[in-house]
Amino acid sequence: MSRIVPDAWMSDCKMERVIVHWTAGSHDASTLDEEHYHILVEGDGHLVRGEHTIQDNVDTSNDYAAHTRGCNTRSIGVAVCCMGGAIEQPFHAGKFPMTKVQYEVLATVVADLCEKYDIPVDAKHVLGHGEVQQNLGIKQNGKWDPLILPWDPGKSRSAVANAFRELVKAQLANKTPHATQARVKIFLNDALLTDETLIISDDSWCPLRLLADKLKWEIVQIDADSAQLKTPTTTITVPALIRGARGFVKVKGLCQAAGWPLPTWHATERRIGLTSIPE
Repeated sequence: MSRIVPDAWMSDCKMERVIVHWTAGSHDASTLDEEHYHILVEGDGHLVRGEHTIQDNVDTSNDYAAHTRGCNTRSIGVAVCCMGGAIEQPFHAGKFPMTKVQYEVLATVVADLCEKYDIPVDAKHVLGHGEVQQNLGIKQNGKWDPLILPWDPGKSRSAVANAFRELVKAQLANKTPHATQARVKIFLNDALLTDETLIISDDSWCPLRLLADKLKWEIVQIDADSAQLKTPTTTITVPALIRGARGFVKVKGLCQAAGWPLPTWHATERRIGLTSIPE
């Protein structure tokens, strides 16, 4: 299984568990967030490395990532950047609710860490901050992160936690559709856009952020199935998927949604050509 966490971020050491959190802040990692967690997942799924290495938490007698009270030794802290202003009861997600993209990327990150450090995916070794007191007997001052899903707030905390662990297990079993990062180039208006094309079952997918930046389009929302993009004249919905920490849009679906000519394929050059319509 390919990893999304860079090898340089994963120290060669013995670790015993992964504890997942939310930062109770915005969708962007703050300097304070970076002090407390080893890896952070921003609102669009982008990964940020914390100030402390994972190695720092092997011995917590000095300087280390203090993410879980009384449970930092040999514990890796991973957090989604979200839920600032959230209220537990009655539940309110605040201005920065956790996104589905973050949730899915979080599971992939945890799978990477469990694979690297040979950590079993069970309730004592992969757990939410809000489970630490119950599962490990270490008091946490009423923590409840990240055990309520803004898109399914009625689900019990135990159900959320167990479902997350099952998602991590599925990632470890590599049950996601097979994809290859092929050396197929995408040209936009005869200028090279990218050679990081994703190919799945003969369909081509383009990195979303790269495309949006080039066209000066706004990414309104992205989840596991689709992305909403705001162009200068309208808002379109395009088939999308998440691989690792990155979003991709289906090239043919993009052309159809934007009203562009269908993509052209140049087999000899292994190149896809896109022609945008001026707005």
